[in-house]
Amino acid sequence: MAELVAKRYSQALFEVGKENNKLEEYLEEIKFIGDICSEYKDFFELLKTPKISINEKKDVFEETFEGKVSKEVNNFIKIILDKRRIKNIFEITKEYEKLVDKHNGVVKADAYTTMPLDKKMLESLEEKLSKTTNKNVKLTNKIDETLIGGVKIVLGDKVIDGTLKKKLTNIESSLKKLIV
Repeated sequence: MAELVAKRYSQALFEVGKENNKLEEYLEEIKFIGDICSEYKDFFELLKTPKISINEKKDVFEETFEGKVSKEVNNFIKIILDKRRIKNIFEITKEYEKLVDKHNGVVKADAYTTMPLDKKMLESLEEKLSKTTNKNVKLTNKIDETLIGGVKIVLGDKVIDGTLKKKLTNIESSLKKLIV
């Protein structure tokens, strides 16, 4: 049910964003709202609680985000408050981001390394993967100290494993075949 709600509301915001040519702006704004709700749990609880009237919640929201979000996103959040769906803000944001990425031809991938990649290295890797896949690849660097060294890319259901751990496993497997 929550997934259906998230898809429906994110699609509505996406249509408005596309019409106004502000897809990325709206994405940043709802991420900002989500970040505030994550960081300030009491604020989020206040928006979710049935003990406070919807109009009071809207007033609190308006005061908190006045001048920080667009009129459209402000109205969107008010609709979510009216429909008592604010608890789904994180799922809605995630679905909206997927829609924007799909619209922009962006594919998300994870780059697992033993140490953080610097910005230049990450951009270089993104560029190479984008050329290889003919898609706009955006990488998130994740740390996995068990890899020993190298990099493992997870792009959808594809895994590109250039780690020392994988190479050592391959050598071990080859040696076992030779010995038998």
